[in-house]
Amino acid sequence: MEKYSEVIGLPVICGYDGRKLGTVKDVVFCIGEKKVLAFLLETRGYKIGKKVIFVGDVLSLGRDALIIGNAKDMQNIRKVKDRPEFKNKIDILGVRVYTRSGDEIGTVKDILIDFNLGRMDGVEISDGLVKDIYEGRNILPLIGKTEFGEESILVDNESVEEMVGTGGGIRNILVGRKKC
Repeated sequence: MEKYSEVIGLPVICGYDGRKLGTVKDVVFCIGEKKVLAFLLETRGYKIGKKVIFVGDVLSLGRDALIIGNAKDMQNIRKVKDRPEFKNKIDILGVRVYTRSGDEIGTVKDILIDFNLGRMDGVEISDGLVKDIYEGRNILPLIGKTEFGEESILVDNESVEEMVGTGGGIRNILVGRKKC
């Protein structure tokens, strides 16, 4: 599983000849279906500009690079920008998350991507800087019915029940040292 923040900036490598073709600048999601659709790339060289590579054309996504089959798999952004999935793009980073019972959980700080299944599996939630430093952030799985809006995300209570900590935070470090 990859984090959105770790995918941004990865080099895009051609599996055919090993050339670096560009850098990942963004990920396009189909928010309603919680799917990864494409990666927006910035290229260099004589064809400078923004390109798109659809998930079906990606061979692998690792910690250090995104590998595609061939440079011909990249499409010019101008040719696909009028497609609905590119027009209706919602940025969920920084959006507040609420339960259906009206409780605020926190703010989305990152998105968890399962590239093998091509979907968004969860979001990393911040409950404020002090709490993040002390306890670490939480991972909220996107299970059940999830409603995405421009200003908020509404999740089922079952998602909140499955929420887990990232293991970070000063508290976890101190508790971990006491056990040794």
